[in-house]
Amino acid sequence: MIAILFVVFFASLMASVPVVFSLILGCVVALLWAGHLPGTIVAQQMVAAVDSSPLLAIPLFIVFGEMVSRSSLGQRLVALCQALVGWIRGGLAHANVMASIFFGGISGSATADTVAVGSVMIPQMRKRGYPADFSAIVTCTSSVIGNLIPPSIDLIIFAWLTGTAVDQLFAAGVIPGLVIGVAIMIMSYWTCVKKGIGEREPFRFSVLMRTSVAAGPTLLLPLIILGGIFTGTFTVTESAAIALVFGLFLTKVVYREMSWGQFVEILKAAMISIGSIMLLIAAAKVFGWILTIERVPQDLTAFLLTHMNAKPLFAIAIILVALVTGCFLTPATALIVLTPILHPIAMAMGFDVLHFGILLLTALALGHVTPPVGLTLFIASGLSQTPIDRLIKPLMPFLAILIVAVLLVAFIPAITLTLPNMVR
Repeated sequence: MIAILFVVFFASLMASVPVVFSLILGCVVALLWAGHLPGTIVAQQMVAAVDSSPLLAIPLFIVFGEMVSRSSLGQRLVALCQALVGWIRGGLAHANVMASIFFGGISGSATADTVAVGSVMIPQMRKRGYPADFSAIVTCTSSVIGNLIPPSIDLIIFAWLTGTAVDQLFAAGVIPGLVIGVAIMIMSYWTCVKKGIGEREPFRFSVLMRTSVAAGPTLLLPLIILGGIFTGTFTVTESAAIALVFGLFLTKVVYREMSWGQFVEILKAAMISIGSIMLLIAAAKVFGWILTIERVPQDLTAFLLTHMNAKPLFAIAIILVALVTGCFLTPATALIVLTPILHPIAMAMGFDVLHFGILLLTALALGHVTPPVGLTLFIASGLSQTPIDRLIKPLMPFLAILIVAVLLVAFIPAITLTLPNMVR
């Protein structure tokens, strides 16, 4: 039954069937092949999967991210970041990374981050003499921070898949996200010095104050979201709703820059992402259920505990599997496929669930920049008007330092667990 599931799934992928429908088709064919289960079980499992209050946070955050990316809220954050770090060599590249960190704390989406930050920063970087390929690479690699900095949608999905507390996962993702940001800044600085680009700009306190005042209300958004969650004032779903209402208040009432017609367009764009993600989650429920009834996680756990009972080796295996999978599936899809398989093994080997989750998410996040399915890479390519083949070579040093950051997360658990322990 499991062999049929995976054969049909991968055969469908090779036939260019969308991932979610390949997953559903594999599950249906496997169940029909088994013959002892009713076909209606697929629909029942899919409906049960999305009938979840915590998952309601995902569509709310997606709508919120669309609103921020289409309004001046993101532009105000970018301007503040430029004022903060523009005086360093390669200042606009560092501002690009900082903007991704701030934006990741608002939208929870790497692709929304790429669009919002890249549409502002890439033209400015090219205007200041930065090469188009370098501008695109900094933008797409820094956008992966959105997969880790709360309120990450992938963190919410992992929490739902494993029954982990979302607030603890949010706390666990902060420092690894910052580690990735610092790693990209280091590589950006080294590249700017090597190529003689990114001259320093004079620091102006007046500009910093002006941009701080302009971005002040926007900076309240991550404080509201994370502060409310970590203090226990409201749940993740409630924080998403509050952030959406506050963001709508800023754009509609305070800044008066969005009409109701524009808000409807935002909802239309968000519905496309919401539909694809929720359908994928529903399909994943059936996939995980079939794996469970066929005892795949249990049997695989027993096999690995017998032949590879070493946490460091398993950590390396997680990274390698995630990097290979990320070349063909989006991080969210790969997360849904791999978690039901790897989670029981990691728990049996003594991993902390937060450490395992952040390690898996960090490694899978690199799939955003690895072809042929690197979404942020393709978005940055379009924004910079640079063909993908011209981005591969300059991507390699940045990908290498991202892998180093993943290894740090894997072998220094304190990077992940310190903040959750403090919050706890």
